[in-house]
Amino acid sequence: MTYTKLARRARPFLASAALAALLSACAVTPKPLGQAELAAQAEADRKLMFGDAEPLEAPLTLPEAIARVLKHNLDQRAKLMEEALARGQLKVDRFDLLPQLTASAGYRYRSEYNAVRSRDLFTGKPSDANPTYSTDRNLFDADLGLTWNILDFGVGYYNAQQNADRALIAGERRRRTAANLIQEVRFAYWRAAAAQALKDKVSASITLAEKALADAEQVEREGLRDPVTSLQFQKTLLESLRQLEAIQHELAAAQAELAALINVAPGTEIRLAVSGETALEVPGWALTPRQMEELAFVNNPDLREQAYQSRIAADETRKAVLRLLPGVSLNLAHKYDSNGFLYENQWNEVGVRVSWNLFNLLSAPSRIKHAKALETVTEAKRLALRMAVLAQVHVAHHQFQAAARQYTRAEQLWQVDSRLAQSAARRQELSAQGLIERVAAETAAISAELRRYQSYAQLQAALGRMQSSIGVDALPATAASHDLPALTKAIAAHLDRLQSGDISPVAGHDGQAPSSADDLRAQVSGLVGKASQPIPVGIGLMAAS
Repeated sequence: MTYTKLARRARPFLASAALAALLSACAVTPKPLGQAELAAQAEADRKLMFGDAEPLEAPLTLPEAIARVLKHNLDQRAKLMEEALARGQLKVDRFDLLPQLTASAGYRYRSEYNAVRSRDLFTGKPSDANPTYSTDRNLFDADLGLTWNILDFGVGYYNAQQNADRALIAGERRRRTAANLIQEVRFAYWRAAAAQALKDKVSASITLAEKALADAEQVEREGLRDPVTSLQFQKTLLESLRQLEAIQHELAAAQAELAALINVAPGTEIRLAVSGETALEVPGWALTPRQMEELAFVNNPDLREQAYQSRIAADETRKAVLRLLPGVSLNLAHKYDSNGFLYENQWNEVGVRVSWNLFNLLSAPSRIKHAKALETVTEAKRLALRMAVLAQVHVAHHQFQAAARQYTRAEQLWQVDSRLAQSAARRQELSAQGLIERVAAETAAISAELRRYQSYAQLQAALGRMQSSIGVDALPATAASHDLPALTKAIAAHLDRLQSGDISPVAGHDGQAPSSADDLRAQVSGLVGKASQPIPVGIGLMAAS
């Protein structure tokens, strides 16, 4: 049977197969997720969100809240994973610098021999000899080749340098995220402390005010007092109730915000290790604005990120210049062919090939100009950011001082209102007038205590902003272990050092960042080799998560 006849018979089958494939493609329709699938996915996600979090078995301290937010907060985890991904890219870049080692094999079959006829070159007449062939119908070939393009190696080297800087940028972004989360958890912790201290007081005052309001309404109905006076009493009580209920509403959300930050399931009762009568101390700060400026210029994560961006832009210019050069490829291969007509079925090949895209010469001035402009823009951004950080340092310092003064005034006002409330309670008689005075005094005292906690929360947030602006991490550089108790203990000791004015270097950097991919790889390799020794918190938390 000839090939033509075989093809003619196969044509209907091919048409049927194509029609069937077309119809099956048209039959695809959207398939929404069912309720069971969505419920199963939600349950699985809930386990991922809260499954590995340690239960709250004791009153929560501020260091433990910070430890939990650094270990379990989902935003922090995402940044840690981004940093790990960027560091993992460095391992991939090392392979891009190696030559290409390619192995290939193939099989071919011809239905007919690859036979040829010949013609006379001068007369054009066909040869009388029979057709000849020199290739088998069944062929198998394989080769193993090594290729190294020197231009690609140069570009890959600068790509590796840029990705090393991007890994460092991911680390700085993780530091910035951690600093922001610590600021938020400081603020939320003390708002939750206010809720814990005032919850029972607010409920008792609301009950007392509602009782007084009912009595005032009864007096008005019975006409025992001047109607205008009764209405004024009711207005005073309603204003107190409105204020107390507003405080109750504000306090209700405080624990939910703290639970979200430390990645505790909503609705979990959080007991804080804070007494409502505890005198809250104003944090000390020994650094002058000039010292803060110097620290910020070295340790601020935004400035460090911009410095790495400048190095990336400089490497981009070098890559643009490198692409002007011709590409030189070195080839080394061992080949095999099963063709039985070959005298040698295996052989080695060595070659050198030079290629040059001449259009690159035309685009070179524009490419280099663009790369230089990128360097200039990056430099301008770095200077502008340095100025912004300088202003941020001074603003944060002034905000901290103002918050300290505001807290001192709030503390004094709370003490005065508390004494007034105690006096009103002692003077209270059976008359509605005395009860109204007591309700008003207790409402004022509760509001003053709430402002006290709020002012202290603002003070703690201002302290966090000030530390963040100068690039001082609120977590230790190393920790012996990353279980929650050990991490809490390390953070508590570090916070005490910061409180006393001991400003430690940037976590995990010794005050200096790795300057190249080799330095970063050496750092990571050193961490892996020292698993039994204290390890940097950021990398350890990433592994623990």
